Amino acid sequence: MKTILPVLLFLIISYHVNATIRTATGNTGQGWSVASNWSASGVPQNGDTVLIPAGATMTVKSNIYSTSPNLVIRVYGTLHFAPGGKLDLGSISSINIYSTGFITSTGSPSSVITIGNVNKYSGNSDGTIVGPAYASSASGASPIGFGQGTLPVKFQSFFVKSNTKKQALLSWIVSDEYQIANYSIEKSNDGRNWKLMNKQIAKNTNQLQNSYADIDSFMLTGNNYYRILATGFNGELFYSTIEMIAERNKKILTAYPNPAASFTMISSDKAITESVTLHIYNTTGVLVQQQVIINPGNNFRVGLENLKQGSYILKINKGNELIEVIKIQKN
Repeated sequence: MKTILPVLLFLIISYHVNATIRTATGNTGQGWSVASNWSASGVPQNGDTVLIPAGATMTVKSNIYSTSPNLVIRVYGTLHFAPGGKLDLGSISSINIYSTGFITSTGSPSSVITIGNVNKYSGNSDGTIVGPAYASSASGASPIGFGQGTLPVKFQSFFVKSNTKKQALLSWIVSDEYQIANYSIEKSNDGRNWKLMNKQIAKNTNQLQNSYADIDSFMLTGNNYYRILATGFNGELFYSTIEMIAERNKKILTAYPNPAASFTMISSDKAITESVTLHIYNTTGVLVQQQVIINPGNNFRVGLENLKQGSYILKINKGNELIEVIKIQKN
């Protein structure tokens, strides 16, 4: 037994550290089964870490695997199951659903997730699972296959803004980081291909929350995407949401009046013909309001009636792309 345990621990750590990261970037055709829907390109295979970003949807439309792969699946967006959709996973697989994430289905009993031959999710009995939630070989069987528990680390907030020196200022707040070894700050110019920008050691203090910050002094022309990768002492990987800012001199969207009483109007210098999602955060990074505007055009209204007086951050997304961040004041 003394020989077996270290070898098993080494295999589990190696499995996570050497993983290929597959990020959902599309959902065309057969969804999960289409290689081009993933970056790096390819259907997730044994040993991979699967990332479904906030705002993204990935659909499972068939029984994907003939041999059960071991996958680490991180759901910040939506993992959806069509009738007949099945993920039959290996015994050391795990699925994390974060606070912005969901598992959904059409309610069919043929929509299934198994881990190590144990049924963790059935569309007809489990319906929609809302994060945070977690499933592994240690969790129960459907209808309690996902525990509504605390994840190993929580990203309470992650903000990116630019200054007059054309630098990107990154800040994030985490809790429950006692299992985290370090944070990697990753950068991309397309939201698909990522490069390491910097790395910070986790503080792991006794405080309920810890704050971090970093600076990118070499912003690219156009869109700049950022994410934070938390690496656990056991090699597990946990991601923040993806944030984007553009290196430009003029804002795309502006708010007026600002300060405002009951509402503010958002004005666009170019008509927006796609739906946008609005997220309003308070100064501590807590999401306090969310709204979807369908085909907003050049102007659209944001209601502030339910907010207390104070300062807020309004983030406006078009699909998975963050197109503007505006500080607003409620009087």
